[in-house]
Amino acid sequence: MEIRIRLALSLAMLAGGLPLAAQHSVARSNPFKSAGDLSEGARLFRGQCAACHGPNGAGGAGGPDLRTGAFRRGDSDEALFQLVAKGIPGTAMPAYNGEGRQIWQIVGYVQSLSVGQAAERAKGDAARGETVFKAHACANCHTIGGSGGAVGPDLTGIGSRRSLGSLQRSILNPDDVVSPDYWTVHARMKSGGQISGIRMNEDTFSIQLRDKNGLRTLLKEDILEHSLVKKSPMPAFQGKPGERDFEDLVAYLAALKEKEGDRP
Repeated sequence: MEIRIRLALSLAMLAGGLPLAAQHSVARSNPFKSAGDLSEGARLFRGQCAACHGPNGAGGAGGPDLRTGAFRRGDSDEALFQLVAKGIPGTAMPAYNGEGRQIWQIVGYVQSLSVGQAAERAKGDAARGETVFKAHACANCHTIGGSGGAVGPDLTGIGSRRSLGSLQRSILNPDDVVSPDYWTVHARMKSGGQISGIRMNEDTFSIQLRDKNGLRTLLKEDILEHSLVKKSPMPAFQGKPGERDFEDLVAYLAALKEKEGDRP
């Protein structure tokens, strides 16, 4: 009897019989980002959130301006999902009583209010920020316009894809949200050497990684031991001197707008 119940629950989940909140609340990134999802998110926002945050997210008597892209409880997909799903106890922010897909759609719409507007909100000097970028050797790992390293994310047009808050967080605390695309492999070889790089792929017999010299393949039969580090290889700017340098660097990245042909 117990086995049949478990089987029925599993089939119900696969068929969509369980609430979508149960199916999607564990995702770390938003799986619903299509134009249709954003449109539905806008509709849900106007019906459920606009009374406090204003019809366009500009804020009101009961809720803050959502267009800054900076949220005290985190601005990652996962953090915003939890914020909408659970609300904020002791405040006027209630938990959203709906399906997981609807929550993701609201999250996507809220993020769209600030994405691409970072340059207009940044306080620093973008021109000086380019100097800061070069002084900290950021180009050793990051590519801009086809020039630079390939260990870190390509920053070409990053100002069109990220909010001001997201850019600030990524610089101050890069370990806060790390995509699996940038997890690092540390391998100790049987030959005695040690090799580290960003994991690209792994199968039964080998590990493919990327380091500053490019792509390479390690055969597992040649590896004594290896570990996967889920932290960012990027050093944090937090605690380094110069608030002006930080603000100027953010302004520089925010000013990097996508142009026709920048991305496939």
